[in-house]
Amino acid sequence: MDVSNVKENIEFRKVQITGKSSYIISLPKNWIKNNKIKKGDTIAVIEEDEGELKISKVLETKKKEKPAPKILMDNFSDSELITAILGNYIIGVDNLEILSEKKEMNPAQKKVAVDTIRNLIGFEVMSESPNVIKIKNLLEPSDFNLDEVVNRLALISISMFKTAMNAIVELNPKKVEDMETQDDEVDRLYLLIQRLLNIGIRDKTISRKIGLDSNGAAMGWSTVVRSIERIADASVEIAQQIEPLQKFKIPVEILNLYTKLSKESISLIDEILAASSRKDPRVAIETVRKIDKLIKLREDARKTESEKSMEPKLLVSLGTINCALREVLQYSLDYLKVIINSEYWQHLK
Repeated sequence: MDVSNVKENIEFRKVQITGKSSYIISLPKNWIKNNKIKKGDTIAVIEEDEGELKISKVLETKKKEKPAPKILMDNFSDSELITAILGNYIIGVDNLEILSEKKEMNPAQKKVAVDTIRNLIGFEVMSESPNVIKIKNLLEPSDFNLDEVVNRLALISISMFKTAMNAIVELNPKKVEDMETQDDEVDRLYLLIQRLLNIGIRDKTISRKIGLDSNGAAMGWSTVVRSIERIADASVEIAQQIEPLQKFKIPVEILNLYTKLSKESISLIDEILAASSRKDPRVAIETVRKIDKLIKLREDARKTESEKSMEPKLLVSLGTINCALREVLQYSLDYLKVIINSEYWQHLK
């Protein structure tokens, strides 16, 4: 804080030390009297930007809850209703009401609303009437550590990708039977992280508790989790082609190319995880170079497919897998760029 131009309402006090490691300053007597502070009272000390501290009296009155936003479902399609619920969740709403002006909600729409709520970590239906659903968030943001939740998201997503790529080589649809359940968990964690980021940006106390260093870091985190979630989506697309591929005789040359693609892409994903855990830009840069080689291998596979005489449906399935791989590589690049620029993201205010 630059105090050179401050003319009033400022006092200077010496920092003293008591015991072995406690640093103290005295509080202004007038402030103590005006705020009726007495021995044993709790004082809030809030760290602001640029090294400033804000000292405040803690009011004993119960914190007033904000009125719950209301979603009138009558004129919403199912997708619009889902979007409205998710939007309120992501921005950090703690109380929400879904209502209908009719005597009773449309049963199908009500099921859509309740199913959506049940898939949101922390949101619970607290009460229901024929035309009103009341929802409350039961978890505090400080219950979560951002690093741990993102790592959990990454492990599930990358496991999905490895399973899908191995299933292509073995043409075994049983390997991907749990893919949809895993994808649902990825979606739940992705939405939770977006909620935590939004709350952390607004509240510096919470941001410190969840491990969000700065608003700039939130931008990096958002790119990372979006990339991870998209890798999971691409893995589902790949998995959906395993069963159709069983119906065709795939040329040996094509199968060999996809076997190599599977091995190289799984190795790449493991290296991305290593670069992420070490937070080392140099490792990330080296991994980017390997992505360039894998992009070339994917293009070779696509070119070879176009030159072979194959069933149209087989070409469609292989094309879907190839496009999904292209997406995985692009999202991996986005992920690595955040690691490479991690110092920038961490310190951007």
